[in-house]
Amino acid sequence: MKILFCTNAFERVTNGPVRFANIILEINALYPQHELRILTEDVSENRLPHLPQVHRVEVQIPRWLKPLGQILRWFIYYREIKKIEKSYDFDVLVFINSFNGLWASFASQKPTVGMINDEKNMLATWQNFELKPLWVKRFTFQQLERWSARRHQLIIANSEFLRHRIINTYQLPPQKVFKLYKSIPLAGIAFHPGRTFGQPIKILFVKADYLVGQLPVLAQALGALPQHQFLLTVVGPEPWFEIHLRSLFVDIHNVNLDYVGPQPQEQVFAYMRTYDIFCVPSYTEAFGVANIEALAHGISVVSSQVGGIPEVLDNGRNGWLVAPSNAEALAAALQACIQSPKERQQRATNGRKFIEKFSKDQMLHTFVEMLQSTHAME
Repeated sequence: MKILFCTNAFERVTNGPVRFANIILEINALYPQHELRILTEDVSENRLPHLPQVHRVEVQIPRWLKPLGQILRWFIYYREIKKIEKSYDFDVLVFINSFNGLWASFASQKPTVGMINDEKNMLATWQNFELKPLWVKRFTFQQLERWSARRHQLIIANSEFLRHRIINTYQLPPQKVFKLYKSIPLAGIAFHPGRTFGQPIKILFVKADYLVGQLPVLAQALGALPQHQFLLTVVGPEPWFEIHLRSLFVDIHNVNLDYVGPQPQEQVFAYMRTYDIFCVPSYTEAFGVANIEALAHGISVVSSQVGGIPEVLDNGRNGWLVAPSNAEALAAALQACIQSPKERQQRATNGRKFIEKFSKDQMLHTFVEMLQSTHAME
């Protein structure tokens, strides 16, 4: 089977789906009977000679058309797909974002597959209508995502929670929506569960969208624990958000905010090796690969009981779970974590053993099996 995987992000690894786009190239070595190639706009010219299975698409959109950029990409990518097809007669087209493949789902004679990686677009409903850009954007993308989900041969979700959410929201037949847990390569990650918290206690927050990650709630929770001093390192948000980030901590005197912006994965892992607590108490999270990475390193995880996070934290056996948007409950969970070294070590040990189920090899095997099923659907 020949696979063409389309992703707008590849070189700059910022989230789980993009990490997945890098890992799946290993299919070529693990399963030589199959071949996978990637089409992306996000790869530098100097890397292309070292990535023979990666094709680059030029995306140049005039500034005045930027608001339509996502839609224009449909046609730019599909034009490049047709060029590639002349020399690489692929069997199935896969899109890292389902709605990016909407035009292909109509135009291509080959099966198309869409991935839906989070529930953000589904959060916009008539019940919470706001005449604000974010609501309008999410609602518009929701309609495109719904349309694409119905057009593609199959849809891939990254957790059981998200699978059910997609089926119910977009009214899809259950047999069309598959679950594929994203994984990380565990080899080479040293596990250090026995951490002795010092002063300050070092907290790590990793989320580009810090409002979805509920950084303001974390700020309130840490401020409610004046008996402790904290060093909070925030990774992910772009530099233009720094002023707002710092404003959240103006009156919180027991927290030293260390804003470092976007960082490569190696640096995030360096923090996970040496920090005390990983805490991203999101109000929505389809899965949360960063929590798996944290468990792999042995850092204590305190998070929110939403979306697919309980699937990773085994409903609290691998870390601490609290209701979202509840600073008081979050403060209590952080305090419980801080004062319970034996419990920290036990939950960390549980977590490392538990995440072995999210193995890279199993993920790649499942992914290939899913794509092979598209032939039976034709």
